[in-house]
Amino acid sequence: MMFLRSVKSVFSGAAGFPEFAKRNSFRALFHLLLFCFLFSLICSGIQTYFISKKIDICTAGLEKQFGGIEISSEGICPEKNKEISWNFLFPGNMRLDYFAPGDKLTGKKMNEWEQRSGIIWGRRGFFVWFRPDASNSYYMMPFLNAEDAAKLMPPQKSFFAPVGQKEIEAELERYQEKPDVSGISASRYSFSEVGKTIKIYCYIVFTIAAALGNFALALVLILMFAGLQALWKAPGLDSLKFGKTVSLLCYTAFPALAIKMLLESLSFPGIAEVLFYIVFFIYQMVAFNEVRRSISSGKNSNEPEH
Repeated sequence: MMFLRSVKSVFSGAAGFPEFAKRNSFRALFHLLLFCFLFSLICSGIQTYFISKKIDICTAGLEKQFGGIEISSEGICPEKNKEISWNFLFPGNMRLDYFAPGDKLTGKKMNEWEQRSGIIWGRRGFFVWFRPDASNSYYMMPFLNAEDAAKLMPPQKSFFAPVGQKEIEAELERYQEKPDVSGISASRYSFSEVGKTIKIYCYIVFTIAAALGNFALALVLILMFAGLQALWKAPGLDSLKFGKTVSLLCYTAFPALAIKMLLESLSFPGIAEVLFYIVFFIYQMVAFNEVRRSISSGKNSNEPEH
């Protein structure tokens, strides 16, 4: 409830900023992360809605290239062109890479790929990878579309922990091993069915990437401005400590983050970036001014009457 009241207060005006400056910084950071996650749920829904039609076009292209998906005790393979590795670019900065049996990710210069997320298809199934920013830290998770597919996958490792490119390469090697399973009857799935699953995974990936990426960006700016305030005290804000400045700036970032994530979901990343910095800077100046007035009025009320 405190989080919801805080969001309402931030978007209602500047009156609540003196109260935000008194809060515990860890609680404020938690509220910032929660805001990034909850707002990314909305924005990722918008983003996924706009690319759904494009995904349908892409899955039609995949059916033309591969036919369908065959699942058997031999693995999960395309109906045709199974001996040729292939990559397919999806809208929303996502890609699908099919690796023919025996092919490896090593040497493919994954760190130079423009896309921030994708699906890797090996002999034993699919797994999703994504990186929330331009660094070389990746996250990965299994991609499931059928019950039999889960039986063919190698034993799963822990996911949602940052890994490097070497770990992604090693994961594909595990997926390229010949399955040692039995009791799986041959079946076929169309790419249109896979497309539905891709939309769900797009929504999940977009949500996590937007939440983590925007939280990290806001956190860097908050710590930078809080550090500057601690080193060079602004007039009238001498009593504002580093931790309390962090708390205050966490809440001033809400409007800027909302604008940025909303515009990014509508495919305006350049404008979103510029407006984010402008709105964040203006809002933090308004917040500091409101806190300065609060401190000044508090001092005046404590002065002895003549």
